Amino acid sequence: MARPVTISLVSFPTFPAGAPDRLARTIGRMETFVDEAARRDSALVAFPETCNYLASGPTWLEAEPMDGPTLSAMRRKASAHGMYVVCPLVLDEDGTRRNSSVLIGRDGRVAGIYRKNFPTHEELDAGVIPGTEAPVFETDFGRLGLSICFDLFFWEVGSRLAAGGAELVIWSSMPPGGRMLARWPTEFGFQMGAVTSNRSTFVDVAGREIAMMRGGIYDATGGEVAPLTTATLDLDRRLLCHDYNLRRIEAVCEKYGSSNIYAEWIRSECLVVFGSQMPDITTDELIREFDMETMRDYLERARRSRKRALEGAYCPDDAEQMS
Repeated sequence: MARPVTISLVSFPTFPAGAPDRLARTIGRMETFVDEAARRDSALVAFPETCNYLASGPTWLEAEPMDGPTLSAMRRKASAHGMYVVCPLVLDEDGTRRNSSVLIGRDGRVAGIYRKNFPTHEELDAGVIPGTEAPVFETDFGRLGLSICFDLFFWEVGSRLAAGGAELVIWSSMPPGGRMLARWPTEFGFQMGAVTSNRSTFVDVAGREIAMMRGGIYDATGGEVAPLTTATLDLDRRLLCHDYNLRRIEAVCEKYGSSNIYAEWIRSECLVVFGSQMPDITTDELIREFDMETMRDYLERARRSRKRALEGAYCPDDAEQMS
């Protein structure tokens, strides 16, 4: 069944280091952006990496506790609007500094924390400690993962998020990611929202950019347009390889009717974006019913088959082989 959710990503310019009341002014600006996301009926709004200080100034040294001014303000706004907020900042946890992304629930409570698994050497030199887990959080719209900047280069992080069943990953960063953003969706089968201080974008399960906005619009319009990139995503879409799956999709159409499914065949990349349009049957249920295989599972099966072939133990009639 289609599971649409509207998400907003906020790209906004930082105040110069040393600007008077920099933190208070930044938080005030963030509050107006949450208000704007609420006007757009967004279920979640997300900010860039270290959003309360961004890239200028001693970013890695400016840590806040859980009850600090930034999270306190965002928790009040989340509760006031009944929406999720992703607030990335350097978190001070009993004297240990970690580059973190905090998920605030609709009730204003902290629903989860992701701690950057792969800080850069600049962060490590400043005393930032790496995180060791990549949790996936259950929300009322789907399974949400978080990641930060340099993490995007590391298969381990994406793999852990996929293992947790992530359907959407919010990647907060300083650099915008570019072509790298196509890697995780096609390998792991989740959609992504990528948010930086000067560019935000959404990427579908096939690694395609579906909405993008560059920064600077807010300042250029004198504050009339907030720098929000907003999109409605269907979190019930899955990515398949076309190998073995095409005739199964035909069987789905024969039983349920072609108007009741979404199937986009990307021939040049051997991919199919697949989804149920029926109100009482999910895409995952169709995949199980018709013995289909997601791209992620197909790649894992290929790895296992390769290992058995190298060991001289591969058999075409193996029970795991899809026919």
